[in-house]
Amino acid sequence: MTDLRQLERDTQNIQGMNEHGSYCECVWCLEGSTQPGETPELAKQEIEQSMTAMLKDLPLPITITKQGNLSGDKYIWQCIGISGKANSFVDATREALQSLVGVFALIRA
Repeated sequence: MTDLRQLERDTQNIQGMNEHGSYCECVWCLEGSTQPGETPELAKQEIEQSMTAMLKDLPLPITITKQGNLSGDKYIWQCIGISGKANSFVDATREALQSLVGVFALIRA
């Protein structure tokens, strides 16, 4: 079998495992998968800790705090004087980064 045929077969096998592939490490795949003996909540906390560490490395601070109540958790984000609320840490991170990019786009224009 040629290398190309093997690669195509391997790609089809991997794509059947999940939407992105068995080796995908994107946040959405990591949120949906847990290691043996690991609870989904623990996996979620690990993702939040990793993303928080990543945000701390940015030149401008982005802070995200969790606010829990009876109706569920909300995540409050703040970045360069702009703030917002989201239903998940991932959404809060996305919104904060989008606002940061938006501000930079205005400055460059």
